[in-house]
Amino acid sequence: MSNYYGDKRLTDEMPIYVAAQHTDGGVGKGKLAHHHPEGQMYIPAQGVILVEAGGNRQVLPPGRLGWIPPYMPHAASVHGSTLKPGLAGHTIHIAPSLCVGFPEQSLALRMSPLAVSLMERMCRWPDGMPPDAAGFRVMNVFLDEIRTAEPDPLHLTMPHHPRLLAMAAAIAEDPADETDLDAWADQLGWSRRSLTRHFRNETGMSVVEWRQVARLQKGMALLNGGASVTTVALSLGYDSVSSFIALFRRILGTTPARFAQFQGG
Repeated sequence: MSNYYGDKRLTDEMPIYVAAQHTDGGVGKGKLAHHHPEGQMYIPAQGVILVEAGGNRQVLPPGRLGWIPPYMPHAASVHGSTLKPGLAGHTIHIAPSLCVGFPEQSLALRMSPLAVSLMERMCRWPDGMPPDAAGFRVMNVFLDEIRTAEPDPLHLTMPHHPRLLAMAAAIAEDPADETDLDAWADQLGWSRRSLTRHFRNETGMSVVEWRQVARLQKGMALLNGGASVTTVALSLGYDSVSSFIALFRRILGTTPARFAQFQGG
């Protein structure tokens, strides 16, 4: 992977680099898996950014920040069929010395209003770096805000066992599929009890909880693409639109309609 500027990496003297990421209107555009010594943040401006890193799968709408620790392999892509050419979001690379106090795993974090305001200032830095002492002060306050940010509940930990990983990948690809635990256990050659125990040990969730989050992740992408709430709910396998709305509100703190309206704005 190429360096971020010139032929140098980030240092304590030049510890942060803010870069705008643009889209040509295409869907699913992004980088293949890669890694680097710096920590990295993904901050979407439109659409959603799908980040896969460290066994976690995160869907980031505007207002969220994806954190990638140094050296962790990761890949990201921008989604949303209504994307227009222009700014897709920003990435921030920070020197390893600034990564102290950040989580050791990949996480989606909620940005506070203060962090959003500071980010707007940082985006105006010439060459993506703080130009003066005031810029470094803004940087430090921003990093402090992110270090204390609350994790977003909408992320999935992928299991490591090959059979469980295959099952989880199938659910993530088609979360509306209603294959039950007994059928999965038969396919994997395990008892239902062993399947549920191993899955929770590796992901921290039950299969039902994991599928719910996978459905919401896909629902966010579909809403970004302009699909109606009813279409999304039915395509994800919900028996009623109201049950989809209730789960969406409980986990994300807003309704699907308000989420879609915010994305469209």
